[in-house]
Amino acid sequence: MSIQIENVMPDGFLYEREQNLSHGVYGGMELFILPVDTENQYQIQLYTDAEKIEDREAFFEYLETLPQRYPFVYRAGYNGSNMVYVYVQTREQEDRENLTTVIAGLVSRCTEYGVRNCCAHCKNIAPLHAAAVDHTPLLICDNCLARVTEGAEGKPARRENLPLGLVGALLGVLLGSILWIVIGEIGFIAGIAGYAIVFCGMKGYQILGGKISKAGIVICVLLSCLVIAGAEMVSLGLAIYQEFGEMYGITPGDAFRVIPEFLKEPEVAGGVAKDLVVGYLLAIWASYASIRSAWQQVGKEPERHTVVRF
Repeated sequence: MSIQIENVMPDGFLYEREQNLSHGVYGGMELFILPVDTENQYQIQLYTDAEKIEDREAFFEYLETLPQRYPFVYRAGYNGSNMVYVYVQTREQEDRENLTTVIAGLVSRCTEYGVRNCCAHCKNIAPLHAAAVDHTPLLICDNCLARVTEGAEGKPARRENLPLGLVGALLGVLLGSILWIVIGEIGFIAGIAGYAIVFCGMKGYQILGGKISKAGIVICVLLSCLVIAGAEMVSLGLAIYQEFGEMYGITPGDAFRVIPEFLKEPEVAGGVAKDLVVGYLLAIWASYASIRSAWQQVGKEPERHTVVRF
């Protein structure tokens, strides 16, 4: 059966038809009453940071005794964070009186123990507003309401700037290639280096380009493949300089200029090809999940909150 709150509200409470709840101030405390159709009950909600009061254990004990005090109370307690709750079983013609009795007793004890309303988000004692955020009734302060409302209204979506995105991607992959070269200098090929190149490329594209499209992701992956090959050539040039620089008195520039000649040697070419194949495979393995996630997120709008202020 569907519980009708509108006809059983305590005096001074207002009914919000769209959210199907009532709220009001009783004895200086603001409370919500919600129907729980599946349990044939009402839930009374009182937002407060009860853990901050001096005699909190006595207050919590009082909540636990409510089912013994009132036969129509199913259970009561504190959620450990920001809300006191009381479940009241419906008895039809008696509901208005029963809800008023429970709320009067609860508010009286709150006054006795120094319990006050607080913001459901930041828990500050400040001017509060009753509202429904994502269809959940809350008491919320001005600052938290402003932040949530901004999220609800959303900011204008940033447009993709392809030229700047390309610049950002290029700077990103070049930055990521440093890790490839450093790891190569100590004799290793690691998937993390390939991942770093792809990640930095996409992040650079997003930062300068505003956002990344599927075309931008493809561009970043292609740039990453080119940069991995370039980083391997840099590693080869450094290896040549370290091996022959002191012996023949060649400069780093000379070492890089003779790379094509060294690549004519089957042993050197084979070693470079092996490093690239292993490097590409590890880069794909390490970056696949990140690329797939970015691909799936393209075109999706950020989640926005719905806010209704009462």
